[in-house]
Amino acid sequence: MRDARRLWRVSAGTVAAAWMLQIAVTVHVLGAASASALAVTVLCGTAPMLLLMPVAGAVADRFDVRRTALASTAGQVVCLAAAAIAIAYASLPALTGVYALQGMTAAFWTPLRQRWLYSVVAVEDRAKANASLGSLSGVMTLAGAIGGGLLSSVSPTLAAAAASLLAALAFGQLALIPRPAGGRAAPARTSTLWSDLREGLRAARDLPLARSVIWAGIAWGFIGGGYTVMLAAQVTDGLRGGPVVLGIMFAADGLAIIAGTLLAGRLRPRAHLPVWAVGYVVQGLPWAALFLAPNLPAAFACLALMRLASGCIIGLDNTILLATVPDELRGRIASVHHATYSAVGRLSLAAIGGALSLVGLSTVGVVTGLVSATIGAAWWCASGRRARGAYLGST
Repeated sequence: MRDARRLWRVSAGTVAAAWMLQIAVTVHVLGAASASALAVTVLCGTAPMLLLMPVAGAVADRFDVRRTALASTAGQVVCLAAAAIAIAYASLPALTGVYALQGMTAAFWTPLRQRWLYSVVAVEDRAKANASLGSLSGVMTLAGAIGGGLLSSVSPTLAAAAASLLAALAFGQLALIPRPAGGRAAPARTSTLWSDLREGLRAARDLPLARSVIWAGIAWGFIGGGYTVMLAAQVTDGLRGGPVVLGIMFAADGLAIIAGTLLAGRLRPRAHLPVWAVGYVVQGLPWAALFLAPNLPAAFACLALMRLASGCIIGLDNTILLATVPDELRGRIASVHHATYSAVGRLSLAAIGGALSLVGLSTVGVVTGLVSATIGAAWWCASGRRARGAYLGST
């Protein structure tokens, strides 16, 4: 477990560094240009990463996991340092390009980490390890956002430089971990990277449990992509809460997710699939109720319950996704899942914006909550119940 703990530290450093950079970029671009310029910068920074994710999964399955992970993390260190220089010289084109490169190098880390983690953790401990990663990501998201905000209030350059230092510390931890037994490069073969990618997409289609998790993620991504915007609008406009109240809400959001992932890590394998399905139902109904809440305390209770359920989903997500996936395909399946969820989440912002202009916030909130609950019930009836035997046999 020592190697697993080091992997957690590396993940902690990379997550916090990414959030610090995001805050630094936001503060700098809004101060130097405009909100529209920020939108362009964020789009240019995230679109290449999303397009590269499926390829990153094929790379993770094809090449030596340790060397590739070290190269990915080193690339992030260099890009973060370059971002600090671009901010210092107030070069928006350079910052946009570096931001895109940083996202592209980071795209490799998730599938590589998942393959590496499964090489050093026993099968019976994988659910707990995945849940711990979910908790850690929640903690470091809060820490990175808070740290990035405090440092950016002094200087966005300082925040980006601190992010680079944090990523360098993560690289140092990664360098201490020996190559895992299952992480060596695959034997020489005639297949190309492109054919490996197609094989991964076919596997995502042909493996029933993994396919169902991917589709559930796509469905929730289309609903939840506008989550932050809708929550902020309901708290500030619908319930007349100020910036402090909104900050408390988002802090409660993060803490509830962490609590949910910790709870997920304590569950027995027999409970994983039903809890994951019920999680979508419990996530959806309080989300719908939040938009009918008469006051802020009621809205706070709805949000806490909703995000506790979200934490359970997050903590179990990778475990269920990869349970029946062969080792040589795990990087590709993980990448397909994260790429499709993230891409649909970006598209949903436009769809949610259009819906808000047509029917109003409360209606959109209630409908999306009920759809989330429907996803959980439909997934259990169509896939989860049937997959219990195969899932328990693999865990």
